[in-house]
Amino acid sequence: MKRERITIQDIADSLGLSRNTVSKALNGQYVPPRTRELVLSAAIDLGYKSYHAVADQSTDSTPPRIVLIASKLLMTMSFFVHVVRGIEAALTEQENVELLQFTVAKTSYFNRLVEFLHENKVDGIICMELFHADYVPKLIELGYPTVFFDFPIYVSATGNYDVVLAESFSSVKNYCLSLIGNQDCRNFGFVGDYTHCTSFYERFLAMREAIFLAGLPYDPRYSVIEKDSFPYGNARELAALFAAMPALPDCFVAANDTIAIGVIEALKLLHKKVPRDVLVVGFDNLAEAKSHDPQITTFNVDKTGIGRKLLAVLLDRIRNPRQKTQTIYLQSKLIIRQTT
Repeated sequence: MKRERITIQDIADSLGLSRNTVSKALNGQYVPPRTRELVLSAAIDLGYKSYHAVADQSTDSTPPRIVLIASKLLMTMSFFVHVVRGIEAALTEQENVELLQFTVAKTSYFNRLVEFLHENKVDGIICMELFHADYVPKLIELGYPTVFFDFPIYVSATGNYDVVLAESFSSVKNYCLSLIGNQDCRNFGFVGDYTHCTSFYERFLAMREAIFLAGLPYDPRYSVIEKDSFPYGNARELAALFAAMPALPDCFVAANDTIAIGVIEALKLLHKKVPRDVLVVGFDNLAEAKSHDPQITTFNVDKTGIGRKLLAVLLDRIRNPRQKTQTIYLQSKLIIRQTT
């Protein structure tokens, strides 16, 4: 039996959307076409008071238009060059899917993004390197079908979105346990801001979990976990922090390969050799990790595969916006080289 009075909040709750998004759809303001269709159908099904007014409005059947949002210039970063290529390769297999790009200059410019999405009648969003704890919830609140590659650790939000990640926790944990058992490593240090994103946090937790499972103490003095503003690529800055440690750990686990390179160069300044004096482990398997001297032990991530997955997940969410948020992991593979 239907309630006597159905509200906008009832419709929002039934769809897992925000009240603001439902209100926009019912009042003729722009929302993604498929979201609008869903809201109108729910309004009719639930018997919302103004459903006759909205049921007669025509719907937009144009092909999906997707925007790639990032906080950095992705094509200057080798990792993301491959991810974007994966998206573009997947686009060639779709019919009439258009890809736009928007770079977030400052978090205070959120209104510019809203205007961009509205003016371009965007159907879905792919987010990369977007970890601002104040920006991301506001973006989710807009109600657009969205997929994030990685996610900020301090955000907990419900909405019309999914998250895709490279698997980090099990891979790093198991390799650290192997180093403990096979190479007698007893002290580990993490290098990188573990609050930067979920992936960095999981790699940090994985190292600590391995130490815990092995019954070893964790000594934070072996880690460099300064905020992102710290110049991790500056070997001299890193070397100064290493020199201030009571001793160097047996192994440094770097948040990614770029930081791992900085760690090795800093150790060279201290006249330490890798892996003789300290082991170093990176992540991502960048081309630079293989060309570096010494070559860096790392974890391979299928970067073009991530791009393909991001597009597939987003298109599925555009078609099925009622589904619950998913977190999807793509397997990583250990690549042992000269630094361990």
